Amino acid sequence: MTLSRLLAFFVLLLSLAATGARAELVLANRGDQGERRIALVIGNGGYLSIGGLDNTVNDAALMADTLTGAGFDVTKLLDVDQNAMKRGIANFGRALREAGPETVALFYYAGHAVQSFGNNYLLPVDAAIRDQADLDLVGVEAGWILRQLYSARVRTNIVILDSCRNNPFPNVMGFHDQGLAEMNAPTGTFIAYATAPGSVALDGLTGNSPYTSALADAIRSERASIELLFKKVRVKVLETTGGAQTPWESSSLTEDFLFHPAAAPATAPAAPAAPGTNAEETLWTSVKDSGDRTQVQLYLWTFPQGAHRTEAEALLAALAQPKPAAPAPADGQGAVEVTFTSPIAGGEPQIVGKSIQELIKSQPLYPPFEGVPDELWKGQQCTNCHEWTMERICEQARFYITEQAERSLDKPHPLGTEFKQHLRNWAMGGCR
Repeated sequence: MTLSRLLAFFVLLLSLAATGARAELVLANRGDQGERRIALVIGNGGYLSIGGLDNTVNDAALMADTLTGAGFDVTKLLDVDQNAMKRGIANFGRALREAGPETVALFYYAGHAVQSFGNNYLLPVDAAIRDQADLDLVGVEAGWILRQLYSARVRTNIVILDSCRNNPFPNVMGFHDQGLAEMNAPTGTFIAYATAPGSVALDGLTGNSPYTSALADAIRSERASIELLFKKVRVKVLETTGGAQTPWESSSLTEDFLFHPAAAPATAPAAPAAPGTNAEETLWTSVKDSGDRTQVQLYLWTFPQGAHRTEAEALLAALAQPKPAAPAPADGQGAVEVTFTSPIAGGEPQIVGKSIQELIKSQPLYPPFEGVPDELWKGQQCTNCHEWTMERICEQARFYITEQAERSLDKPHPLGTEFKQHLRNWAMGGCR
């Protein structure tokens, strides 16, 4: 064999070795079964007719890089109009159908999104409407994305929505609901919301949203199931936002999924967050006086062996009890009836003369609890953190007439401690 042929032979061997090493790396990233992973990442922030968002494009870029490191074939779309957005989603569905059933599909979106009549719409940068009915014409219905996933029939679907920063159409009639509505997904789907359905997420002050920053860190560092990974993300976001934002998930997965394979040899399962940690205390503080059974149940799900487990279980049982009948006012007392629309006669000067109906749509006077940064609550609307309707605020008001709530009546409230007393009196009159 001549020297030139011998050199060519060695070059070929090195090339084959490098190709094999790359293939092994891709397979390692794709999981134990070597499934293919395909992701579509969209970040919209440069809106033309509605308020822009500072961090969503950064969030999408961060997530695209993170998912690439986890073995996904990523398509990234930034600041796209409706045509480009719909075309990208259609191509995503086509790629999934061609990849076959042993595929993991992931859709990530950061940008404006709204709900209307129970449907969620993601907003391209050219979205501009004058009426709520125009959403079908200018938005992208989230249900269409779920239908693309359903048609592909892949084994694992993951949808991540870091949206709901605020209501982009404050002057358009009909947009009273904050955040997104919860969606029903096809079997084998995991849907993650940056905040609880009906609530608003924070855009962030450090170049990325609190949610995407925590999620990217978790994907890079955790070797845990997707359910446990997102639970850790929830705890981190609660810590970062001082309890102002609670991420939410809905799952119908039928198989385990890990972004990175578990370390070998197998080690003991990761212990749940230790009772008494700051994250646990932050979550407990945010739910214990809420009067909301779902929020209390969230604490028990997140910290099943937490320091406040007994209190949470007792509170959950109390909230499940039939509400006591409102006592009749004592004769001769001349008590002033409190109704949903009647003006409040006492309390902090800022609430006197306003009705409960007006106040639940106003701005908070005080932080929800001590330690929350001013930028997270000052100048915000109460509806940014609470999906308050007459029925929902009545549930909270009725909590204040239970024995368990006596000790909470003197604790701080964003609208003042006197507001709690007015809610209590309103509930005692039957929430009329």
